[in-house]
Amino acid sequence: MLKNFIKIGLRNLIRNKGISLINISGLAVGIACSLLIFAYVVDETNYDDFYENQESLYRVQLHRTFPGRESWFATTPIPMGATLTSDMPEVADATRLFEIFNELQVSPNGEDQFFETKILAADSNFFKVFSFPFADGSKNDALLTPNTLVLSESTAIKYFGRSNVVGETLELQGNQSWNVGGVIKDLPKRSHFEFDILLSFNSFPQVANNNFWGSYSCYNYVKLKEGVNPSAIETKIPQVIEQYMGPQVESIVGTAYEDYVAAGNNHNYFLMPLRDIHLKSNLQREIKPNGNINYIYFFSLIAVMILVIACFNFMNLSTAASVKRAKEVGMRKVLGSEKRWLVAQFLTESIVVTCISTLLATGLFFYQLPFFNDLAGKNIAISDFSIDAVAFLLLSLILVVGVFAGSYPAFFISSFGTLKILKGGLKLQNKKWSLRNILVVSQFGVSVFLVVATLLIIRQTNHMMNQSLGFEKDQILVIERANATSNLEQFMSSLKSSSAVKEVSATVHVPGRQIGGGTFEAIGIPATERYLFDAMTVDYNFAEAYGLKLIKGRFYDDNLPSDTASVVINQATVDMVGWDDPIGKEILPTSGTRLKIIGVVEDFHYASLHEQISPLVFFGIPRRNLMDNPPSLLSVRIEAGNNMNQAVDFIEGKWSEWNPGNNPEYSFLDAEFDSLYEQEQNFASIFSSLASLAIFIAIVGVLGLSAFISAQRIKEVGIRKVLGASISQLLLLLSVDFVQLVLIANLLVAPLLYFALSEWLSNYPYSVGVPLDLLVFTALGSMVIVIMAVSYHAYRAAITNPSKTLKCE
Repeated sequence: MLKNFIKIGLRNLIRNKGISLINISGLAVGIACSLLIFAYVVDETNYDDFYENQESLYRVQLHRTFPGRESWFATTPIPMGATLTSDMPEVADATRLFEIFNELQVSPNGEDQFFETKILAADSNFFKVFSFPFADGSKNDALLTPNTLVLSESTAIKYFGRSNVVGETLELQGNQSWNVGGVIKDLPKRSHFEFDILLSFNSFPQVANNNFWGSYSCYNYVKLKEGVNPSAIETKIPQVIEQYMGPQVESIVGTAYEDYVAAGNNHNYFLMPLRDIHLKSNLQREIKPNGNINYIYFFSLIAVMILVIACFNFMNLSTAASVKRAKEVGMRKVLGSEKRWLVAQFLTESIVVTCISTLLATGLFFYQLPFFNDLAGKNIAISDFSIDAVAFLLLSLILVVGVFAGSYPAFFISSFGTLKILKGGLKLQNKKWSLRNILVVSQFGVSVFLVVATLLIIRQTNHMMNQSLGFEKDQILVIERANATSNLEQFMSSLKSSSAVKEVSATVHVPGRQIGGGTFEAIGIPATERYLFDAMTVDYNFAEAYGLKLIKGRFYDDNLPSDTASVVINQATVDMVGWDDPIGKEILPTSGTRLKIIGVVEDFHYASLHEQISPLVFFGIPRRNLMDNPPSLLSVRIEAGNNMNQAVDFIEGKWSEWNPGNNPEYSFLDAEFDSLYEQEQNFASIFSSLASLAIFIAIVGVLGLSAFISAQRIKEVGIRKVLGASISQLLLLLSVDFVQLVLIANLLVAPLLYFALSEWLSNYPYSVGVPLDLLVFTALGSMVIVIMAVSYHAYRAAITNPSKTLKCE
């Protein structure tokens, strides 16, 4: 019986090539799109899933509240992990990660030099908590002694040409000798942290043994004993904080810890499951940018919506085509066929179509995966998925989509009355709220939603990338490793000898990159009022090089030795403390001495527009200190109007003079800022593709449906032509129903769009708002597209000679 159903289904597909092609192509595109999004979702939701006992691993995180404000940190105090292990029996073990260097100079043989950026330091028990497989060495002693390190396998091969290198020596930073204690297999790409070199934390005793609880500088991970609920740890942490941090706070602020807390200062620590970090943790000082769980929900919803659009197409076109098969159904009923067998026949045909579509979709998936990876900024490979899981997914898709898409046509066709069919009275009804029209409205509602969302995402991304930042980010070239220069001050002077170079500034931090911070006491205000600030360490030329605007006071001056005990702040700092005139006021950082405020700069976006401008304090580097402790970054402002390539060639030439044999590494600041919005750009690219696919599927469906409707109304068109109707009137007659449906779709989806997009924009402190012009533009555009799609068949029907359509009457 099944074989007969399949044979009849295939014959019917071949007989109706046009409708079959539309159904198969629409479903194939919808399924391929869903498979790509499924691959994205699987990739995002399987971070950190490769560790043993992963369900018992957590990272300690901090919600820090101040009087009237709050911050969230991925980093926590250095003594946190060890204290939890010793004081709480529920904690089986704890380990720490620390970012020691932004960049590390590595020489494996005293000659070759590599500059690495993926460097972390870890406790000696790191590999007991995190189960990484070793290519060489032992997890027990890989980081046990000072000045030992662990390499990833690819890094070991890069340095030595092999992976069995335990006991080999590396020279770091030009003068430190380190031993290779182990080599691990390369980290899986789905990890919330990454490193090529892992240093032993006990090589830095001043850091590792720091017992100050007021500094959030390392990543603490804990392993709980089996069956322990993390909330049991979280409820005990406040007691630990009061016991260990309380005395330190009292010595700093000069008041009781209870008063400090009563003033609104709290350190609320909580445990984040390791597997949740990538999608659910987006705090300050994350090791690397994380994903977003909302994107997963959104993309999953869109995948379902696009697949549903494709199924709606199938339903619409199948029910429209059912008129042609009415006599077949009638004859089957006359010959004794039961309704259940008719339903089975048409469901089988639907599953056959879905099976063919799925095979085509799988081919499209393989073909489009590299393109999708570029769009999403991913590196998804076919090998990431097991064959069994893929086979199960495809079979499930075939059955679910086949039954869902074919159920209504099957029951619709099998319900035809035998007598009515054989008398030739069966016609496709066009009721205002028929299921067919509801499906068309749903299709275009989804398409309009995707188009408006895409346009808004693009507009918001462009707004963030092009908005004035409050300083001049163009024409600035940032040179890395400036401290490798033999004489930084003279190198800077040689650069300024060219008319192409406007200004040069040596800094520890530059806008657009992660910076440090701390808390301070404002002298004259109760010490329990602690103020959180970000910090940038810059030389005295920074304000001029970056075009900062001074509101009050002045920037640093090399001619005034007293400026070494001074700071410059931004307007946000003034607003936070509530000063009327901050010039001459003093602040006392938690770890430091009193510093006098000498200037206030206008607020500028030193971080991405994902973050609101925060209080910022500049710490100055006088010229005489450039030799003693030179900063690593050099910002070179190139004079506007100069040939950029020639200016870069000049800078490279000067670098070679002062750093022979060392290639310069540099980047342009505006490009770095653009990269801060890579996630939005990827999001917009994916959305654009999804919107295009949704429109394509909807338009293909409208083309097919309009062809049937035009064919069914051909005699009506002929009679109207005989009675004097013009071609334009006939075009309007055949198009108006579709235009009405698209207009209804726009009206129904507009409130949902406004609410959903307003909610999305609320994540951005500087947003464009939901522009109503996008709603109007998309509504008009969708109606124009539908009119163009319908007009082809409508025009063919309108120009047909009435004598051909009416001769049988």
